[in-house]
Amino acid sequence: MTQRRTTVADVARKAGVSAMTVSNVLNAPHRVSDQTVQVVRAAIDELGYMPNHAARALSSGRSQVIGLPLYQEDDTFSDQNPGLGGFLHGLLGGLVKAAAVSGYGVHVTTPTEGATEIALYEKLIAARQVDAIVVLETMPHDPRIEFLSQRGFPFVAFGRTGPGQRQCWVDVDNAASMAGIGEHLRSTGRERAAYLATDTSLPWVHQRQEGFLQAFPAPRSMESFGDLTAVAGHVEALFDAADHPDVVVADNDAFAVIAMRALQRRGVKVGQDVAVTGFNDFPFASMLDTPLTTARIPLRDIASCLFDRALREISGDPDQPGQLVVAPLVVRSSA
Repeated sequence: MTQRRTTVADVARKAGVSAMTVSNVLNAPHRVSDQTVQVVRAAIDELGYMPNHAARALSSGRSQVIGLPLYQEDDTFSDQNPGLGGFLHGLLGGLVKAAAVSGYGVHVTTPTEGATEIALYEKLIAARQVDAIVVLETMPHDPRIEFLSQRGFPFVAFGRTGPGQRQCWVDVDNAASMAGIGEHLRSTGRERAAYLATDTSLPWVHQRQEGFLQAFPAPRSMESFGDLTAVAGHVEALFDAADHPDVVVADNDAFAVIAMRALQRRGVKVGQDVAVTGFNDFPFASMLDTPLTTARIPLRDIASCLFDRALREISGDPDQPGQLVVAPLVVRSSA
């Protein structure tokens, strides 16, 4: 005899809630209390309930898919961007996991050669392949946000949107997180700071610099770099002076590692003679001979927030303020 398929009604009875509540947990968990979400999901797991995605898509007119277009230059994963692959993998993994709980999938795609990211958005929307789009690394007056806003298509941004635009974004609180690094360094007696910044117009660079200046308003040095070789040369030159910095603060882990190597070549004991810090907590940061003190970007938490905001957009909920997520300080031997 064929076993009867578990239904929403079965889950509702098991959890002691209505069928509508179960539907909300699956499709719009932000409308339900955290405790109820946990109870319903426990019932789903216990009963082995599997949503009928085809039926849901047919009845709702939705694809049950979130789009994640990636528009990356050919050198995105070059030696100048170590750890970026792990960053994207962590974000994607968190997004897939968060989406799966609500019966959604994640469609990752890239534009064909010569095409723009906006052209890819047009294809996804026209084909009704996705219910919402995740936009990465937003910029002020971002044309992608303008396009999606004009089309009235649901989206969520990893990075802040501009004034007058929908505030459906999640971002790292770069200023507060970097200020936390600075406060830690001050508490250990470090006073003479050199700052290594990434040479790019992306907003996070300036946000992290702002946080650094809160702790070190008069740094010994602040320079921006477009490649790793220049970082090494700059750090070596800084330590030619007798009154050299006692801490090197980098706005990313890769610059911090290059600084540490340059100092170690000179016989400087990192973590004792000079402190060095990074930002991101890429996997290699904890594997160094002198493990790196850094700020850990909580990718799984960010991904969960992104998906939750995407569901709100799909459901047509009123606009709400964007959400900042602090990158917690991870103290290791380098500082």
